Amino acid sequence: MNKQKKYFAVSWVNFRYTTWIAYLAAGICVIAMIVDLFVDTVMGSKDIFTISPYSMLYIIPLIAPVLIATVNYGKLMNIGVKKKTFFSACALNYVIFALIISIVGTLAYYFVDIPLNKIGYNFYGIIDIFGWNTSIFDTFFSQLTFILLIQATVHTLAFMQTKWYGWAADILIAAVVSVFTPIPVLRGAEMFFFEKTMFARPAIIHILICLIMAVLFYLTNLLYLRHREGN
Repeated sequence: MNKQKKYFAVSWVNFRYTTWIAYLAAGICVIAMIVDLFVDTVMGSKDIFTISPYSMLYIIPLIAPVLIATVNYGKLMNIGVKKKTFFSACALNYVIFALIISIVGTLAYYFVDIPLNKIGYNFYGIIDIFGWNTSIFDTFFSQLTFILLIQATVHTLAFMQTKWYGWAADILIAAVVSVFTPIPVLRGAEMFFFEKTMFARPAIIHILICLIMAVLFYLTNLLYLRHREGN
């Protein structure tokens, strides 16, 4: 089997094995939001604001990488999949997840949220929170790169938990948040970082920062792989 077929085969396993938990969690939340909207419509009442159902899809990039980097990884290693093949196949998984969620989110925002808001509903979602609504281009690519960053970060942290530097990274993150937040000057630096990764204008700045950080985070997995046998 050539490399491309191996990548697709491993990616297909990742899409099916255990990640159904992420799909189920997101699906239940989406259905709950839709049912709540239906009940409000039937009862003739409207909430102050309603969370847009598409926002619940962001549960997938939060849960799926944990399952892939831990449960799926062990399963695939046991059947002889090489670690570098797993690394490349996961990248394909995360790109596809990001594309699908970004497409659905963009379509839902422009063809569901905006029209319904014009007739009195009050939908509010991730696109509104981060201000990614200046154009369809900004909406799509801002979501795409941000989701890639989420997945790369979650995957990397989950993947390295069996090593001391995985725990060290957790402690470092907790320490930075704990130390930076109470001190005004450091809190300003912390806010500057989050502003650039989520709220930067023009949107191309946010897009490039998220994309570069996602690639750098994910490439750190190679450092882990080099210290393991069977590459």
